[in-house]
Amino acid sequence: LIAIFAVTTMVAMIQTAQASITLAQLANGGTISIGDKTFSGFSYLNSGLTSFDPNGIIVTATQSGGIDYLTWSGNISLASGGVATADLLLNYIVTANRGTINMIDQSYTGGAGTLNGLLTVDETAAIGGVVGGTVVGNSHLQIGDNSDPPAETGDNLIINPSQSVLYVTKDIGFAVISPNGGFVSLSRVTQSFHQVPEPTTMIAGALLLLPFGASTLRMLRKNRTA
Repeated sequence: LIAIFAVTTMVAMIQTAQASITLAQLANGGTISIGDKTFSGFSYLNSGLTSFDPNGIIVTATQSGGIDYLTWSGNISLASGGVATADLLLNYIVTANRGTINMIDQSYTGGAGTLNGLLTVDETAAIGGVVGGTVVGNSHLQIGDNSDPPAETGDNLIINPSQSVLYVTKDIGFAVISPNGGFVSLSRVTQSFHQVPEPTTMIAGALLLLPFGASTLRMLRKNRTA
């Protein structure tokens, strides 16, 4: 019972695990970890955004149901009195210290006026490096499609074979297309990583083995007593 309580408590802790740090700190050599995942090698390139401050962008790593999430939150926007474009490039490395990553997905919160703005969120996961690496997974989001899965034409969310290290690039494009100007904003973008085996699966397996371990312990005690 004590062992089951301990494992149950650990599962509850995993469900609510969270760590946060600013993008500026991460781009200065910082790392962030959750579960068995370590996120490192962060960099960013802002081209034309009218509202973007890496010190005000909070990067949060969370874990729920055995899935690890990385979220950027803050004011990322393009405002213009005429036609304009902007782009935000985010790079980082994710390392799984147990198991391997077999699926990626992403979602965003944000938008633009349907007549005066465009927003795209493209993501690639590669092996071997950010530059010159082999792309093994990709996802494309836009206005009206704010999450993957489901995967649409051109998306490849399955990492096959699964990998322990991925070099991730997230390219976020903004456009004001009306001569009268407009506003495009993004307040949150989230990436998640599924892995083999899932941590919750490993814990469930440990729970199933507990009764057998207890029975073996009782048998050993009886033999020693005899």
